[in-house]
Amino acid sequence: MDTDRIDLTELEIFLTLAEELHFGRTATRLGLSQPRVSQLLRALERRVGGLLFERTSRRVMLNPLGERLLRGLRPAFTELQRVVADTRSAAQGIRIGFLGPYISTLAEPIARHRTQFPDCPLELVQVPWTDVFGALYRSEIDIQLCLAPVEQPGLVIGPEIGSFPRMLAISKAHPRANAPVITLEDLAELPVIGPSPQVPPELARTFWPPALTPTGRPIPRLPAARTEPEMLGAVAHNNGVFLTTSAMPTHFSHPDVQFIPFTGMPDARVVLVWRKGNDDSKVRDFAKLATRALVTSSGSRAPDGSPR
Repeated sequence: MDTDRIDLTELEIFLTLAEELHFGRTATRLGLSQPRVSQLLRALERRVGGLLFERTSRRVMLNPLGERLLRGLRPAFTELQRVVADTRSAAQGIRIGFLGPYISTLAEPIARHRTQFPDCPLELVQVPWTDVFGALYRSEIDIQLCLAPVEQPGLVIGPEIGSFPRMLAISKAHPRANAPVITLEDLAELPVIGPSPQVPPELARTFWPPALTPTGRPIPRLPAARTEPEMLGAVAHNNGVFLTTSAMPTHFSHPDVQFIPFTGMPDARVVLVWRKGNDDSKVRDFAKLATRALVTSSGSRAPDGSPR
């Protein structure tokens, strides 16, 4: 076999045709013309020194020589693709998505990553509440910090790296603004700004309050706020309250908004997620660092519930 000038496209055509067993589908999948697929396959067969497929007008099948090549080539080609992708990924750095109030959870992992991997740049990308996982699915980011639970298809749920006690944002002009604590039962008398329709259902179900209080009274809902500034503006003008966490006042504030401790719902848990099939070294490295790192936010708790 002449291996001096093997074209990787020839090998890719062989592997794709071995899966599709159809020249037209192979051409479409690779973005080539069907004559070009046939031409490059013949070139590979000349290098091998024999036919790799049985071809008739009705079907295409691997012959014994083709099956032999497939057994040796498929794992080698997969490994080659992985190495190239891993190298390209390292050169491009790592893009990390986050929901606005929770960026402090990344402070220590980012500092450690920059120390241990100085040649791997980091890019931080804020994701909107109205499209929480869109950037991840579109491969615009590599890994994402988000609120648990995550019940989306095609995603790997990584480590939990912190949790935040719940707090209620309320107008300073509201009669309850000086209350030491607000409970879930109290929300029957405090209309709550709801989630937008685009918020994932599992997040709307667990981060926002339920429809009823513990005694069965309805909790009134107001129209959604799409961003943190919108929410603060609505609350400041006494247009409802917003159930959030201790992370919120760390990063977003308003002179007319008060944050009060809230009881009756569990702490909000923060996890890392990434796409299935994107388990490359930079994602694994960052997830490991995040698992070991201390969360620097004063309002955060360790996964076991102890204060950070």
